[in-house]
Amino acid sequence: MGKEVTFGTAVLPDSFIPFTGNTMDVDPGFFMPETMVGTRDVGVFPVYGQEKDVGAIDGPLFPTNGVELLVYAIGTDTVTGSGPTYTHTVAQAVIVPSVTIEKNIGGTQSLQFAGARVGKYSIKAAATDTEAQFTCDLTAQSYAILDSPSAISIVNEEPFVFAEYVLDWNGNQLAQSSNFTLDIDNGIKATYTMNGTHEAQFVTATILKISGTFDVVWDSLDNATYGYFSQMEAQLDAALSLSLTHPASGGSITLTMPHVRLTRDVIDPKVADVVMETVSFTAHRYIGTASTISAVIVNGRSAQY
Repeated sequence: MGKEVTFGTAVLPDSFIPFTGNTMDVDPGFFMPETMVGTRDVGVFPVYGQEKDVGAIDGPLFPTNGVELLVYAIGTDTVTGSGPTYTHTVAQAVIVPSVTIEKNIGGTQSLQFAGARVGKYSIKAAATDTEAQFTCDLTAQSYAILDSPSAISIVNEEPFVFAEYVLDWNGNQLAQSSNFTLDIDNGIKATYTMNGTHEAQFVTATILKISGTFDVVWDSLDNATYGYFSQMEAQLDAALSLSLTHPASGGSITLTMPHVRLTRDVIDPKVADVVMETVSFTAHRYIGTASTISAVIVNGRSAQY
């Protein structure tokens, strides 16, 4: 993966993702108009329409490996520091960056997707025997076949696990939380025009929607701190943040949403089980304020994302 200088102009990768799934693929847009020509055959005139270069990448969430996709889901990066660690402050952008994605197949050939933008970026962080995970939906403008894949270079680091998570709501740490999900949706839309190709002319981020859920051990319906049901009914507007931090300056990610509303609180008791509640939330932007979501990433990369 590499950030493009010009939309749709492929660049060499400067980051590599230890992924668990990659469905980036090409749909050539094949179709046949259904016509009546004196036979029972539906297919008589094979033609091609919109080429769709889309897919999703799944993987563990690291401080460095592949974290650019989170950056490019939000916007722009400002890097500070003098090493060995650097701080990347990620802010919203009107136009999210475009990237080149190279899908290395068996170290023999690659599918190179240019003009790719992050449509939806999702994080799952659970107190189980699983690492923090992300899923990133991408829409690209074009593809190419590379007979010589780029050499792979992975940073030697570990993904985040639940003992390293801190979830904070309304200034209080949710030490009783067991699960957190977050969706960053850019509403990517591919626009096709009469440009002499089957490829999309524009790949545009049309909206920004931030939502998610967190699970907690139920405590109270109306406690001042833990009564999420009453906070939802009272239309409380507060900040929500998730921090993932390796020990000994091993890297960290902090996601901050300054204005969040709780939208649903599901309390569903089960036989022979601890009473849990699943709280849904949606972040929003106050007119005149800087952002709906921002991030701070600390890792060993000195270059700006």
